[in-house]
Amino acid sequence: MRFLLTMSGKGGVGKTTVASNLAALLARKFRTGFIDLDIYGPNAHLILGLPEVPAIEQGEMLVPPTINVNGREMQFMSMAMFLPEGIGLAIRAEFILDIVKTIIQFTRWDCDLIVVDMPPGSQDVVNYTLELVAPRAQAVLVTEPHRMSYSDCLRLHDILRLKDVELKAIVLNKYNLFKDAAAFEAEISRFSAPIVKLDWSEEIQDGLCPELFEELMEVVL
Repeated sequence: MRFLLTMSGKGGVGKTTVASNLAALLARKFRTGFIDLDIYGPNAHLILGLPEVPAIEQGEMLVPPTINVNGREMQFMSMAMFLPEGIGLAIRAEFILDIVKTIIQFTRWDCDLIVVDMPPGSQDVVNYTLELVAPRAQAVLVTEPHRMSYSDCLRLHDILRLKDVELKAIVLNKYNLFKDAAAFEAEISRFSAPIVKLDWSEEIQDGLCPELFEELMEVVL
């Protein structure tokens, strides 16, 4: 089973939108799972248009619910399944790591690949997840073509190198909103990974629009 980690150096760059649409596309070709691993702020279920669907316990294992996304089935896990809407999670990092381990290793996944919407940055949960899945993982970095986002992307790229996780693609999101986008595209080309430019569009504000992400799917495959 392969893991495709959708990552970003900071929040707000569209990582969850990219991960959700990519998972929806991949479900057309493969048995696909999707994990929203942003434990403190899960919201992939909102993009997918899902009601609250609980996971099922079978002995010591969890069984992820199978959801229908644009006519295709996909397994899905999110902290939103365990937290009612509007309830915050105020627990220490060591308990978060137990949750991550349960979702990845103590869940009955029945799929060829799992798209993981990672938390932003390089906090403990990110490094721990990389250690759990590194031999079977590849990554997509999502950034915006401006200085602050690019700086954080550099740091995250270095962590992927240290953890020996292959970088499959870099997404320059909201490309059409930044006047210096071409300059940052030239800088980021030194990462030696394919660059996929995604323009901001009203179509993806309120839900899925997988056809806008077909170029990215072809790159990661």
